[in-house]
Amino acid sequence: PRVASDVVKTVQFAKEHGVELSVKNSGHSYTGSSSKKDTLLLNMNQFVHYASAPDGITDCDAALLDTAVAGDLSNQACLLALARGKSSLIRVGGGENFDKLYRAVLAANQALDEYKYHVVGGNAGTVTPMGWTFQGGHAGTAGGRMHGTCA
Repeated sequence: PRVASDVVKTVQFAKEHGVELSVKNSGHSYTGSSSKKDTLLLNMNQFVHYASAPDGITDCDAALLDTAVAGDLSNQACLLALARGKSSLIRVGGGENFDKLYRAVLAANQALDEYKYHVVGGNAGTVTPMGWTFQGGHAGTAGGRMHGTCA
């Protein structure tokens, strides 16, 4: 899939035909969930890559804190970031891995000639933020799946 509507159509197809879905975000899965037998594979590698887009990083206006979530949810991410004391956010697509994310943040910082933006994530560039987050924020050998250390 390249866009959300492709994902929706795939899920609907699987449901209508009683086929189990497996999702591949990066290229591997510690638990094997992206390579299950007899499933319809939803490979997210071609999904929109937001982080490296010109508007991948968003600076949030603190004045938004006095507003409600917009009907179209356009301000929801900034409201959440601001409520957590963060002044900006980065949007990441389903198949975007940490290597692409780190490079986008580096490019944004280099364009500013300062290091304003920071990201905390996995140490393997081939891992996606989605898989890293869903698995607790650490590799399988670090106890992250048991204790949940991802923020």
